Amino acid sequence: MRSGRMKLLQELKRKVTGMGPLRRAWFTTFNLDIEFLETFVLPAVVGAEPPRNRIEFEQLQQELTDQGIDVRAFCDPRFIDTNRIKRTCVPIHAVRPDRLSERFGERSLFHPKVIYLEDDKGRRIIGAGSANLTLSGWGRNLEAFVFREVESLSNYREIRRFFDRLWDANDIQDGGGKLPERRKFAKTKEKWRFIHSLQNQSFAAQLFNGSAASDIVVWSPYLPRDLANFIGKLQTSTANSDLRVHLVADRIQNKFLRTQWSEELGQLIARGHLTFYDSPVERDHRSDLCHAKIWKVGKALAVGSWNFTAPGSNSLCDDRGKWSRDNNIEAGIIIEDANDWRLMHGKALALSEEDCASDELLAEEALNPAALPPFDLHVTFDWHAQVYTFSGAWMAGNEPREGYSVRLPGVDALLPLKWARSGEPVQPAQIRVNDSVLLRDRIFRVHHDGKEVHRGIVGETNLESRRAQIFNNLNDLLEALLLGDDPGSLTDLPLRGPDDSDSFPDDTPAQPDLGSELLQREISEHSSISYFRLFKAMHDYRQRYSAVDKLEQLEKQVFVAPGCLLELVEKAGETIQTEERSVFNWFLANEVATVCALAQDRRRKLLHGYKRREPNYTPAPKSRWNSIAMSVPKSPNGVSAEYVTLVRAQAAYE
Repeated sequence: MRSGRMKLLQELKRKVTGMGPLRRAWFTTFNLDIEFLETFVLPAVVGAEPPRNRIEFEQLQQELTDQGIDVRAFCDPRFIDTNRIKRTCVPIHAVRPDRLSERFGERSLFHPKVIYLEDDKGRRIIGAGSANLTLSGWGRNLEAFVFREVESLSNYREIRRFFDRLWDANDIQDGGGKLPERRKFAKTKEKWRFIHSLQNQSFAAQLFNGSAASDIVVWSPYLPRDLANFIGKLQTSTANSDLRVHLVADRIQNKFLRTQWSEELGQLIARGHLTFYDSPVERDHRSDLCHAKIWKVGKALAVGSWNFTAPGSNSLCDDRGKWSRDNNIEAGIIIEDANDWRLMHGKALALSEEDCASDELLAEEALNPAALPPFDLHVTFDWHAQVYTFSGAWMAGNEPREGYSVRLPGVDALLPLKWARSGEPVQPAQIRVNDSVLLRDRIFRVHHDGKEVHRGIVGETNLESRRAQIFNNLNDLLEALLLGDDPGSLTDLPLRGPDDSDSFPDDTPAQPDLGSELLQREISEHSSISYFRLFKAMHDYRQRYSAVDKLEQLEKQVFVAPGCLLELVEKAGETIQTEERSVFNWFLANEVATVCALAQDRRRKLLHGYKRREPNYTPAPKSRWNSIAMSVPKSPNGVSAEYVTLVRAQAAYE
């Protein structure tokens, strides 16, 4: 039982520390706070401190990539806060229950809270409970969460089955990332079972498992509106008409039960078939909610995501008494536990009609999920190929498919969203992508008839070709070079260096009548970028690219590393647009253009024979190299043509 002070986070850190280098860290949650996941949970996975700024988030992402840890999160698509800024490339998968299985429908919720950890030696740990991947779930609520080491084939198979279905429902293309099938395992009989809604046997059937126990203790924050009717159906389904329910329920304002009073409810209480209790656990005064979900029957103790509701306990039936498609996706662990059920509750509470919530209060507390679109759409950006791909499925049968469009990060225009007869989305045509936008915006937006109707998170692949965190401006970039720092080393990036005063009239020719007055006006001790810094930095760029002898190395320096040539081109373009120093801008454009020309020439030479030298490398598309060019402005007004010609000749400007 955990509340306040991030106890679950500390437990996760202990589990990770006790394992070898991680290979997988998979999380499922109902609602997701992206900022919480990236700020607290991801650092715990790699053994880092919470990042505080953009550079530290970049270092965190680089650490995940370098260590090769497969970290990903699965959540309900209706409960992702897409207004939060996503700062890393960790995959976030929105899971529609109706794509997981035909047994679930549009009203089903994806509700499990599971953690799966696996290290490079094959050691595996599964965790399950009630805590969502939010600050409240891990830091403010009273939650229940348990971890168990996976040592039996039966539990491994159920974990694999659970995640395989999530993998397939999200069209994840990395088939090698799935949990492998295993035929052999340690011959250990574990005293626990991993249980989930994708199994054929219901949660209640597995919990009771033939037990004749007449008492059940349940912790649940949420209750059905008609609690008496639900308990009656539970008694019927378990063939135990004498079943006594002992309920530890969170109460609104520490007063009102989240259910409606009825005469039948009063009768259940009077007959002793229902009793309410306080929690036996002292509650931290900072806790917002007792969100724990615990079930105890006989020698079985269940800790997971199951609320004491029909959809939440997977016991909702349709009009024919059959499984209802409105049941939720849930998961948890059932543990063999010989402790007395009376240890699971506090003092009994004498609650009555006055303690049940009003219709108005129940309406305020009700969960009202947004309607899902008539399709499931997943968008992925390939950093190496520089293309977007769509996957998913049309879910609404013969409903009209026209009128939908999608706005993608880094693409100016809305793109038509079309669906093939097979129900799959039609891939977008060749489009130009400004990939720098993806460093700050990873949200795609679907429009219908001009109105935004859906948002989702863009997945990212080929992260080794992804652009690293950019510098704030050209000044910072050139300063890193001047100080001898390697812009490609994230740990050495300067935050901000002191202004330099190395500006001098180095661009004044010997002849004083060739525009020197204009040049002198542009030279200032307070200039943000001096001529010396510019020429020195461009010299260093040319030296670096001239020394490269492999195409992969060249393309990483041109497109990927901090301070890459693509970043230099963009930062120079921004400077030219905003600076009023026309002479400096002319020199800046020409210097960058010479670096671009050298890199393009180096690429052409390295393309010859690259398959022999680098057989496992696929070159970046030519369209990406088209962005490595610099537009040179006209010669500045007021500078004589003779001076321009002299400079062009001496500096080898084209």
